[in-house]
Amino acid sequence: MQALIYFMNLNERIAAFSRMGVLIQCATGDGISENLSNPEKELVLKLKYIIEDHVNTNPWFDAFQVRYALRAISDMLREDALQEWVSHYPEADLPGQKTIALIMAGNLPAVGFHDFLSVLITGHAALIRNSSDDPRLIPWMASCLKTIHPDFSSIIQITNEPMHGFDAIIATGSNNSARYFEYYFGKYPHIIRRNMNSVAVLSGHETPEELEGISDDILLYYGRGCRSVSQLLVPRNYDFKPLIQAIQKYAHYAIHHKFFNNYEYNKAVMLVNKVPHIDTGFLLLTENASLNSPLAVIHYLYYDNPKEVENYLNYNAQSIQCVSTSLPLDFPHVRPGTTQIPALNDYADRVDTIAFLCELKKIPKSI
Repeated sequence: MQALIYFMNLNERIAAFSRMGVLIQCATGDGISENLSNPEKELVLKLKYIIEDHVNTNPWFDAFQVRYALRAISDMLREDALQEWVSHYPEADLPGQKTIALIMAGNLPAVGFHDFLSVLITGHAALIRNSSDDPRLIPWMASCLKTIHPDFSSIIQITNEPMHGFDAIIATGSNNSARYFEYYFGKYPHIIRRNMNSVAVLSGHETPEELEGISDDILLYYGRGCRSVSQLLVPRNYDFKPLIQAIQKYAHYAIHHKFFNNYEYNKAVMLVNKVPHIDTGFLLLTENASLNSPLAVIHYLYYDNPKEVENYLNYNAQSIQCVSTSLPLDFPHVRPGTTQIPALNDYADRVDTIAFLCELKKIPKSI
């Protein structure tokens, strides 16, 4: 893909994304569909259909999960939030456009959106390899932007063909696929993301609302994201009963065949190997030092004092995406129930994507 010179300035790009946020709000039931043009109404109807029908493409993407992801995105796209975010990057509106290849994951609905937004808001062109597990949402967003401002048509391309003609790459996948990406794309400026996990630190004095938030942090998107809590740090002699009661909010996962198959398999493995565990009927909790837990399983570790917690988090910082807690830890953290509502500057793997993209503008076009 050859990046083309176009004439949108930063404010126009912000306005386009903000307008897309309005259309997403309308499609998810959070906005008013008045004062929309006919093409915008068609986009809203199309997205409403995708929300309800996506489960037929991917059983993990039921309407609740897709709607939740889109609402989080629409919240990102408030014009004031976008303006404040990019105000920290004066280079975002400078010339020096490059073509950025995006290889997107598909574990969560529109999980690659932040990279998509970052590339285009900084004035670059996007060459996108979309995930076959999420074939509809990013293409809808591309179509939406092209409808709002036709100049996007020259700088957004989605392809299933071998990728060529790009200047840099942002790729997201597993640890195994990251090695593949490094081998094939290491000569280009790049951000290559690997597996990350999230942790919740409990004190035993959480309110019912905080415990409900922890259950969301664990089980939204079926626990399949890097921001999904996969390990709990709990004080010694912790009483799990209040947390288990809060987790029952997601008891309906027992009728989701893919999730429940994982639960049954892991339960069988634990029973055969005589691994002590807590069984909620759809989710298993077991003491284990690994940050990465299997689907339908949550690991936990005991701690004796807050300093021990902070030492543990600092030691594993390179593998932790975020920490959910109501404790005043001296480690970056978010409040319970918000791990899946990242802010614009909550960068995956804590790598500043916008700074990377702005720096590319200083590199000559040919690599």
